[in-house]
Amino acid sequence: MTSDNDKPTIVGALACQRDSFLFSGFQTEVVSCNENKSKDKPRYEIELKDTILFPEGGGQPSDSGCIKLVGTDELIPVPSISRRGLHAMHHVDTEIQPGTKVEIIVDEAKRIDHMQQHSGQHLLSSILESSEFNAKTLGWSMGGIPTVKKPILEPSEYFNYIEIDRKLSIEDITKASKVINDIISMKPLPISVIERTPEMHEQVDSSKVPEDYDLEKGILRTIHIGDIDSNPCCGTHLNSTSQIESILILPNQTSVRGTNYRLYFMCGHRVRDYAQKTNKIISSIKLSLSCNESAIDEKITKLKDQVHQSSKREQFWIKELASYETTKIMNCINKNGKAYLLKDEFGSLEFLLQVFKELSPRLMALDKPYQIVLCGREGIQTGNPVGSLIILSESGETIANTVKELSPLLTNMRGGGGKNGGKWQGKITKFVDIEWDALTIHLEQLNTE
Repeated sequence: MTSDNDKPTIVGALACQRDSFLFSGFQTEVVSCNENKSKDKPRYEIELKDTILFPEGGGQPSDSGCIKLVGTDELIPVPSISRRGLHAMHHVDTEIQPGTKVEIIVDEAKRIDHMQQHSGQHLLSSILESSEFNAKTLGWSMGGIPTVKKPILEPSEYFNYIEIDRKLSIEDITKASKVINDIISMKPLPISVIERTPEMHEQVDSSKVPEDYDLEKGILRTIHIGDIDSNPCCGTHLNSTSQIESILILPNQTSVRGTNYRLYFMCGHRVRDYAQKTNKIISSIKLSLSCNESAIDEKITKLKDQVHQSSKREQFWIKELASYETTKIMNCINKNGKAYLLKDEFGSLEFLLQVFKELSPRLMALDKPYQIVLCGREGIQTGNPVGSLIILSESGETIANTVKELSPLLTNMRGGGGKNGGKWQGKITKFVDIEWDALTIHLEQLNTE
């Protein structure tokens, strides 16, 4: 039998929830260690008597940190913590025996960032739900969470969003930003937590509490911002609105689910980091365009127009050159039934396909066998030469034999088609000079046979 003192602390009363600024020096004991059956998580999941590592919940991602074995220098990384019912499970790759004394270390910068975004969301939602704005928050999502697939994020990916039930005007957003930043910097309010045991749960709306959290045994926490907001929440929060530091709300909103809108925002350190990163980007653009900030839009518009005109000119000359090359190819076909076209550096697939387009009606009217090889190469100056290859014949056997002949010369050639005659199309990666030269010699010899 286990005494109450040996039972793990439930989610809702964890040390991290009662003191969100406790980042290290917290000692506890391993209660259980079991192998994790999930393939996308570390090998073991550990439950502690108590923890200062927050499990994911309330729209807030989990903390990360380390477990240090007491009396040693060994640090065991804890990349994530999850909630299972009332229990906080720590995911690690190292087995730790139950009863082991451990010390917990929190990734402090990550925790503070999460608290700034989360407390900022509570404040934002509170102001928008006031009679002045009358915009109800229906849900929210914290951005800026790197993943294994994408460890480095774009500056815009650090924005969070709240989903509200109406679209705000620019004036609304400007006014709300001023009100919130005043509460943060000029008239800060305390942020406090009230814990309610089961017999007190009826005092609060618990409809948004997850279904797998047993309210009959758990603790219902409400987060209070002065006297302007009170909401159930399991997350870690700041002690004062002044610790949010600042909020940035974007004027652009996206429509979702009919009449709802997503409003994008970020708080705290992220605002400073976003300003630094965007300033770096703007400075680079100014240097590239040789202009100041106010002229960037005009410069880009002019460049777009120039690119559009250049593209039209390019399309015109591609068609002109394709027509010219088609005439040369057909002259060769009429002489000996064989022809080839090689275009180095600017031999794009687009150009080859235009030649094919010009050839098609002429080849359909041809009453003799033919064999045509079209090949182009690009990317030489960038050090990444790639090529495109098209083989044309009325005979599938001729196409197959041609592919077989060229394969030893072009080791990175891949493609398909033309089994019954017509067109085979392929791509050549790492199309180095020695292979280009070998292909040229082979086609020249083939054309003289």
